[in-house]
Amino acid sequence: MSATVLARLLRSPGDVARACRDDDPEVRAIAATSLASIALGAAAFGGVIGSFRGGAQILYGAAKVPLAVLATLALSVPAFHALAAVLGRPWPMRSIVALALASAGRSSLVLLAFAPALWLMLDLGMGYHTAAIVASGAYAVAGFAALSLLVRGLGEGKGRITTAIAFIGVFFAVGGQTAWILRPYLVRPRATNVPFLRDREGSFAESVLTSLTSAAIYSDRPYRIDAPPAPASDAWEGRTRSREVEEDFEEEGGQ
Repeated sequence: MSATVLARLLRSPGDVARACRDDDPEVRAIAATSLASIALGAAAFGGVIGSFRGGAQILYGAAKVPLAVLATLALSVPAFHALAAVLGRPWPMRSIVALALASAGRSSLVLLAFAPALWLMLDLGMGYHTAAIVASGAYAVAGFAALSLLVRGLGEGKGRITTAIAFIGVFFAVGGQTAWILRPYLVRPRATNVPFLRDREGSFAESVLTSLTSAAIYSDRPYRIDAPPAPASDAWEGRTRSREVEEDFEEEGGQ
């Protein structure tokens, strides 16, 4: 791992992007350092997330976050190459691969920077839902750090915005689905079963749509202080359903 390349990934993403695009001799060093950054940074962040549950989940998290990053690259790079060629940037495949690896390496370094703070907050007793929001926020920041380098690599010229939008769409669609397949990452401490992967339940897009629909439905139901109490049968049904959901949640090992 080259300390010079690491510094450039963080401080001079534009220079790294140009080197990848122009197929400079240092591209090999950039790719190798980026791979090492993914292995270290993403694994550290995944291990910290897994420490919320502890035990085997630490190893699972440390393995799955780098796997999600590399799988996203493996699926996205051919699409990037095809889109770039169609939209007026017929670069060699090695340039696209180097650019994608550099982007992922930069995002993994950002995750590595977030890992100590997240670990401290978990150690101080941060709750499950708060931890999920904080971890998602860190992952989003790392994703934008990757995209900033990727978009810089497009250079100037006609079709730059269109190519950038196409790259971003592919990146988030593939990355979201890959992360969805490899869940769970954050598991409740009381969960007795800690699976490496959850059973398949639809897709990432379906999950987002369901969440948005549920949010829209419940936002249309204002809370009333003077509302009459629910019938005994409805209350019993609600408690039973909540208990069944909680039992299923614990058996599956969390989110």
